[in-house]
Amino acid sequence: MAGGISRLSCRASQAQLYASPNRFCYCIERHQESLSDRSLMSTTATIPPTARPPRIASIESYRVVAMLIIVSLHSNLIARLHLIGGGYGFLVDLPLYLLFWMAVPYFFLTAGYFYGRTVDAGAAPFSVLRRSCRSLTLLFVVWVAVYSVIGPRWVTNVLTQGLWSTLSTQAAHTMDMLVQEHVTLLLVPRPPIFHLWFLPALIAGLSTVAVVMTSHLKTWVGPLLVSTYVLLIVSAIAPLSHSSPGLLLLGVFFTLLGWWISQQAAFSGSFALALIAAGSVLALLEGVALKRVFHASSHQVMDYPYAGAVLLVVGIFLLTLAYRTIGEGTILPLLARFTLGVYVSHVLIEYTLAPVHDQLPSLPIIWHVLYTLAVYGLAVLFTWGLSKIPWVRLSVTR
Repeated sequence: MAGGISRLSCRASQAQLYASPNRFCYCIERHQESLSDRSLMSTTATIPPTARPPRIASIESYRVVAMLIIVSLHSNLIARLHLIGGGYGFLVDLPLYLLFWMAVPYFFLTAGYFYGRTVDAGAAPFSVLRRSCRSLTLLFVVWVAVYSVIGPRWVTNVLTQGLWSTLSTQAAHTMDMLVQEHVTLLLVPRPPIFHLWFLPALIAGLSTVAVVMTSHLKTWVGPLLVSTYVLLIVSAIAPLSHSSPGLLLLGVFFTLLGWWISQQAAFSGSFALALIAAGSVLALLEGVALKRVFHASSHQVMDYPYAGAVLLVVGIFLLTLAYRTIGEGTILPLLARFTLGVYVSHVLIEYTLAPVHDQLPSLPIIWHVLYTLAVYGLAVLFTWGLSKIPWVRLSVTR
């Protein structure tokens, strides 16, 4: 699932930050008045009130943590940590690579889980799917349009070239890219799609779940998950082209896995903790094997879909289901309501603050941390402001 910014190093310019396929642009999130209000899924007008799962404080709280990880990846904070830990090499790199798996897949898991719970409570599967797809498609179209005319360092360009020249130049550049690459931008995201790959990937995941749960494929969920995971591995280590479908496969795999979890009995907190521990160890062993035994490149080690990472994020998800009051009484559940808007808009905030970002490499890392928090905070305020404007609020909430 390749999606947005290069993770290996600061790579060190903002331009590179927005160029790489998968690494740090994992994005994510959910619709604020969505299916479960914990995923990017939305509800339908025909869904009975009892079909809408209540908010769970622990899931809401972890959504904020996951979003902060994503912003950190996109702000190049994690890439800078790679550089700082360079002397320790792989021991630092692998845990940092795993941060992606602790963020974006979590949103797919919650989407699939709450889709299943909502349908089990009496909602019509394809009614829920249609509403979700409509809202996700609207968000995708709106924000692709925004990023089609606003690019990196747009503020500086406006000051030097004027507003119209800046917007028209970026629009012309975007049209050239769309004509030449069109759908491949969904597979290997670059501006203007970039982090927005998450939205069509979620649509693909929810559509797959709807088909599976309403057909005979329901009895073949296990083989389907294994097959999808194998395809994920193949797309990572032996891509047939530069347009690998890894991102879409990632969305399908974790959304389907989330739905499968919704059909099982409750898991205990101790089991979740065991999964987290086992996943962490297994991922480390996989990484060592890739590096030392198979002599994989740094790029392959970085993008490999670790089985341990799957166990790790599933363990985190089950933990938030087992201990539902974690984060209760804090500001985290409140901030979680803005996650969708923060996800789609935080790159716009970074584009706006590009002159500040350019100064960070020469400053102590604490300034990079503060910059990342500022991006998140401004994105929250931006989302809150847009949510107060009729019609416009549909671009950041649902």
